[in-house]
Amino acid sequence: MTLREVCALHGALSGEETARLERLEEDLPLTAELCAADVFIDLFDPDGMAWVAAQAGPGLESSSYRERVVGRPARRENEPAVYRAAEEGMPVRDLKAVTQENRTVRQDVVPVKGEGGQVLAVLILERDVTRDLSREKKYRELAREREELSPARPLAETDAAMREVHHRVKNNLQMVASILNLQARRTQNEEVRRAFRENTARVQSIAAIHDLLTRSDDPASVALLPLLEKVLRGIQSLFRDSRPVEILLEGEDMAVEPDKATSIALVVSELLSNALEHGFREGEPGLIRVQLHPGALFSTVTVEDSGAGFDPVSHSPESLGLSIVTLTVKEKLGGTLHISSDGSGTRASFDFRR
Repeated sequence: MTLREVCALHGALSGEETARLERLEEDLPLTAELCAADVFIDLFDPDGMAWVAAQAGPGLESSSYRERVVGRPARRENEPAVYRAAEEGMPVRDLKAVTQENRTVRQDVVPVKGEGGQVLAVLILERDVTRDLSREKKYRELAREREELSPARPLAETDAAMREVHHRVKNNLQMVASILNLQARRTQNEEVRRAFRENTARVQSIAAIHDLLTRSDDPASVALLPLLEKVLRGIQSLFRDSRPVEILLEGEDMAVEPDKATSIALVVSELLSNALEHGFREGEPGLIRVQLHPGALFSTVTVEDSGAGFDPVSHSPESLGLSIVTLTVKEKLGGTLHISSDGSGTRASFDFRR
């Protein structure tokens, strides 16, 4: 069942209002992937009952749903946040709900309003609480094991608490990235869209750090190859509709402290966004290689593309992206940035102290 069919069967919306929800539906898959969560649009029939009109699940992580639930009702006793957001016309955050498949989730809900301010539908983001509870149980068990093996009881408790903090920060950053990307899709101004997309990539890079720290047994270090893989996938999700460019990650893994990992992720994100924005025309295929070369004192990351080559106008020293890269490499990583380009592509590399 499609969104338009649900609107025709249960809704009382005009053709333009239905078309607006369809445009919102186009963003659901990317939002679900950015937030690693299930995303829905629910609308209301004349009697006030909520019905699922659109659904998308995360492509990179498992969904909480075994099947599609479009066209099924969302009852007040099971999803109170849905009804509160619609009735109050305000966002509702972090309320528990029970899905149509009887799973416990947490919902963030925002109303979707028409031009006159009336609520047309609600946009829902859901995360499976059972996975969070399982993660928290694992942290508690790990803390208990370390407590039994070591007299340093406060350290074990601190590690578990820090993982929970990283988990929550990651979720919040993914939400911010999703909002920025939705805003980018709303504007017709290409320069504004590019700015939103670049900032989305920056937020995603920082969120990737917190995600890895959530899962790591050692919260004092971050493995770079898994981190860069997350950065690559995030960038690809932002450009996949306009730049069918393959991105390869190569090299030997190494671990660095979280602050340094954040700087490296940010620089790589900027270089990738730069290559995709300026090295390839819309719809043009190509290849970007990201290589990590660990060294004894200094290690190097290289981002090399097969694009059209370096454009000194669009890559002027005053540009925000290049300024971020140059300052981060120099001030945060204690290294040097090198960029070379010709008609066969652009090669950017930077080094950092181990």
